[in-house]
Amino acid sequence: MRTIYDRSQLNDLAFSNSKEFLTVAAKGNYAAGTIAGCNTRKYHGLVVALQPQIDEDHHVLLAGLDETVINGDQTFDLSIHKYPNVFAPDGPQYMASFTPLPIPSWTFELGEIVVSKELQMDDEGSLTIRYTLTKGETPVTLHLHPLLAFRNMHWVRRADEQADKTVHYIHGGIRMQLYPQYSPLFLQMNGDAVFKEAGYWYYNVEYPVERERGYEYQEDLYGPGYFEVTLQPGVPVLFSGAIAEKQQLVCREPKPVPHTTTEHLLRAASQFIIHTSGGLSIKAGYYWFGSWGRDTCISLPGLTFLAGNAPAFTSIIALLRVLLKDGLLPNTGNIRDDSKYATVDASMWLVWAIQQYAIHEVGEAAAWNLFRDVLKDVLYHYRYGTAFNIHMEPDGLISAAYPGKALTWMDAVINDTPITQRPGKPVEVNALWYNAVSFCVHAARAAGDTVFVEEWSGFPAMIAAGFVKCFWDDNRQYLADVVHEDVQDWSVRPNQIFAVALPYSPLNEAQQKAVVSIVKNELLTPRGLRTLSPHDPNYIGHYGGTQLERDHAYHQGTVWPWLMGHYAAAVLKTGGPEGKAELHELFSHVDSALEELCLFSIPEVYHGDAPHAAGGTVAQAWSVAEYIRFGKMLNS
Repeated sequence: MRTIYDRSQLNDLAFSNSKEFLTVAAKGNYAAGTIAGCNTRKYHGLVVALQPQIDEDHHVLLAGLDETVINGDQTFDLSIHKYPNVFAPDGPQYMASFTPLPIPSWTFELGEIVVSKELQMDDEGSLTIRYTLTKGETPVTLHLHPLLAFRNMHWVRRADEQADKTVHYIHGGIRMQLYPQYSPLFLQMNGDAVFKEAGYWYYNVEYPVERERGYEYQEDLYGPGYFEVTLQPGVPVLFSGAIAEKQQLVCREPKPVPHTTTEHLLRAASQFIIHTSGGLSIKAGYYWFGSWGRDTCISLPGLTFLAGNAPAFTSIIALLRVLLKDGLLPNTGNIRDDSKYATVDASMWLVWAIQQYAIHEVGEAAAWNLFRDVLKDVLYHYRYGTAFNIHMEPDGLISAAYPGKALTWMDAVINDTPITQRPGKPVEVNALWYNAVSFCVHAARAAGDTVFVEEWSGFPAMIAAGFVKCFWDDNRQYLADVVHEDVQDWSVRPNQIFAVALPYSPLNEAQQKAVVSIVKNELLTPRGLRTLSPHDPNYIGHYGGTQLERDHAYHQGTVWPWLMGHYAAAVLKTGGPEGKAELHELFSHVDSALEELCLFSIPEVYHGDAPHAAGGTVAQAWSVAEYIRFGKMLNS
């Protein structure tokens, strides 16, 4: 994989604005932008911090830092913004190189001198940028102009005369707090730095990606003034941006540089585990997703114990245990709000995550003893019925239907109308149900829980028989996607792959092979599985445009990489040595995926049509997690 980007790539804004860096603190703050230095999204910024006193979202405090180097009578502006009809100033013209690892680092060639810039965020969420005059015999002057937003990451700021623009002087810098509900932002430097007040608004900064996505894309940013500091040859100068004052500015030793694909994936995995005052949680995706129940459960194995972090699994399960209500988990957020529990499969994925923990870490008996309360809570509520009309039918299968709600993972909604509502009996929900009941019976038996075993031991056979009768068709040789009021939907979707991939399958060997065959022939791409066959008249091969256009395409052909882990599990079950060779070829494509959009992570989705351009969130938890699991399966 690429470790350095050169002048020709950086000077090409079409290229360098399409590559993003992301550095995340253990406590959740992040810094992100393009390698060109231009913020192309409203989510970009240098101090993007959690503000739990306001809400569960990230907030952009320090949006940018304009840099100017003065060498005698020569002035070099190193920054770049998009304004109406123009990019200015043209900082990338001076960029000689960029390397993303071990930390984002740029080299600027400015006539006869060279200045390096290295960006780092510590575990507490403090930003540090180190500037060094690496070539040049005499000192030069550096001006740093902080640009402030103080707003929720989903919105944009407009010039506001009500903002508190008071500059509070502290040791080595200033403190700014545009609005009282926010944490103050401490901006500090070492060396001979002085801050010079020159308050003004930067008007009409534009975010081109937001314009493409159909959102507000112009913003005004407030600049309180600038730092002036001398760069001596070979002597680093540090800038810090943080929500706590620093007594001393330091750069910490960066983490080791990853070399293998697996090491890159493991490094990416750490960006989604967030340490908060309430414990650990998983951020579903950067930039706009928070903690989501379904995403958390699907991501748990790959981001925790399969990534060498088993304690994180038990910590996150402890939070999920608290959130579990009537057998259900909230789909979004970490609060027990009834409106957020509209998901039929999140709890089934919780059982699967515990099952994976049993397989890889502690064994079935220990898992039952540790989590029997959670497992029984889920099973009994699904059996006897819970919210959103989620219940077991006489044939042993789970049915769920609720007006205006999309209860499965295919949950796009436009104007309160689900695009792929899939009411009734979704195939993957019932594959998960069969797997969950079978696992719990085996785990309870291993733990000697004879009462549970006697009550539930007959259910797997009943569910399996009902499953095959409901979903399988001997002529079509694949599974219906959903059955509602005895009407079968024969759309070819990837949801049927779970009936093969999960540890316990209700299908016989021939049926499993047939399912894998149709998924491979109609849905498989180098980036993941399509959500609908291209042969379907409802197929949409392009994911892009406005939110309305994206939501229509979201589960109607768009490729999802997280599904690749389950495809791999299904192939390993059914494909023999040839199947494993196929999977090694598929896994090799992850190297290019890691360099495509956010360096080095895997995005949420791709276009259904080749060449399968990336879309959605630039870094998605379950995408990374399932590729980690994919790699583990190949090497086991």
